[in-house]
Parts: sequence; structure tokens; C-alpha cells
Amino acid sequence: MTQALSRDFGAVEFAPEEQFVFPKGLPGFPCETAFLPMEIPDQLPLVYLQSLRTPDLCFVALPVNCLVADFQLSASAEDLTLIDFAQDAAPGPGMLCLALVCFGDDGTATANLRAPIVVNLRNRRAVQAIQNDDRYPIRFRLGTWERGSMCS
Repeated sequence: MTQALSRDFGAVEFAPEEQFVFPKGLPGFPCETAFLPMEIPDQLPLVYLQSLRTPDLCFVALPVNCLVADFQLSASAEDLTLIDFAQDAAPGPGMLCLALVCFGDDGTATANLRAPIVVNLRNRRAVQAIQNDDRYPIRFRLGTWERGSMCS
């Protein structure tokens, strides 16, 4: 087992094959290439993406299908190839799509559906894939969009 340090979770034991590897890092965080997905049973369906390089960096995410049941991915061929998916890959078994959540000073929360984290669960490679169209918002206010349905 390997150990990672986290500002929010302390020392966390994990197996190396549990991490998500971002070959190109994340936009704005090019050196952050490895994250440990963490779930807290009382907070499901939230997923925490803890950086394995920077203990103070942890993103909060939600599976996109918790927000939009029929979410359609329109990622670039380059992004999908980077994580070993075919150009016509779609969310389903073997693919996890997560929306990063941001919290406003006023207590509101929004999820970025325009640039989901796409993970190939077979090889644990991931990319933040900017959608090729604008059907989904960058700031999807949680619980307010009529097309979406929150996971129970």
C-alpha cells in the first residue's frame, strides 16, 4: 500500500491501481497528473479527487448522470484517444464522467457540465474533456435545472 497526505483527510492508504492518471494534467494544473478518488458513505454520490502531489488540492465532483440522466458526451477525438477510448465512445460501463463542483461565497453550488472529467475505468486514465458543443452549462446550479434529476 502507498500513502498520500491530504489536508482534508489526513494520511490515506491506497493501492497504486486505485489512482486516476491524467496524462496532461488538468487545465490550470498541468503538473497535477495523479488523483485518488475518495468517497465518504454519508456524502454519496460526491466523489473527492485528492491530488497525490499536493496535499492541499482536492476537488469535489459528482457523477454527471446524477445531474443529467441522459448526459451525452461530445469530447474531442484527441481527448478520447489520450485515455484509450474510440472516437465514438459514450458514457456507460467502463467510462466514468464526473462534473467538478464549485461552491460560491453565498453557499450556492454549481457543477461544470461543459468540461467533465472522463475516466477510462479499465486503465484509470483520465482527462478533463471540454465539450464540443454548448448544450450543457459551465455553471449548472445544483438542483435547479429541469432536465436534470439528482441521484437518490
